[in-house]
Amino acid sequence: MRRTHLMITTMVLAAALVPALASAQQRPTLHVDSRWKECSIVLDPSLTQTAWRQFTEEAAQVLYFRPLTDARPMGRGKFEFAFMQWQTNVDDGDAAWNDTFVHPDSLHWLYEGSGLQFPGLAFRAGLTSTSDVGLYFTRNVEANYGAYGAQVQQHLVRFAGEWDVSARASFTALFGPEDVDLNVYGADVVASWREWKYARASLVPYAAVSTYLATSHQATAVQTLADERTVSVMTTLGAQLRYSAMRVAWEASFAQVPSVSMKFSVGR
Repeated sequence: MRRTHLMITTMVLAAALVPALASAQQRPTLHVDSRWKECSIVLDPSLTQTAWRQFTEEAAQVLYFRPLTDARPMGRGKFEFAFMQWQTNVDDGDAAWNDTFVHPDSLHWLYEGSGLQFPGLAFRAGLTSTSDVGLYFTRNVEANYGAYGAQVQQHLVRFAGEWDVSARASFTALFGPEDVDLNVYGADVVASWREWKYARASLVPYAAVSTYLATSHQATAVQTLADERTVSVMTTLGAQLRYSAMRVAWEASFAQVPSVSMKFSVGR
């Protein structure tokens, strides 16, 4: 009987340990560089063309300028200042991310949790009754990278008193890394439904379809990688809640990898 109990216990422990050991074996060795306190973009000589292309596609989605707003125009003279953050569920164990980043130490992974978070500040303003412009900026002061972007939104049509449709054009660029140039050019069509009001609060759901071109260039002689140009499509569902001068928005996007985004802003 004791032998049977011992065998059962051994089998249970093995069943528990095998997945953990397999997971540990799947984790790659990190490239370490103590020049920065946070993970930074530095291409490793082992980076392949296939992984470079995957990085171009997925990094473009991380950088993509999401204004987190519906299709209605802001109106001439209106503006907002916003804090934004999006999380893109890339796999930091893939060569596309492991061989494009260095880390402060061998246990400092690119992110904790389920995805790579990318915060930033944005400003939007209404130029005319139908046209808005937006600016975006972020900088990781403890790493070697940041991003900036600009966007124009043009209201196209309102029909049935409940639907608005607008088009957007955007540009975002990575800056800071010595050996990577990455630019993203995007075009969106966004539609929003009626405004649901309760007292001073209002909620507007919206959906968008985006297509974007990403271009990447290896800027140093560390590798002999060819430039990449990738085209991707992204669909988005979101909602914006307004209360007086404050606005909160949330959206989920589906492309090469899924992502979620949020925004808190104040304006008039």
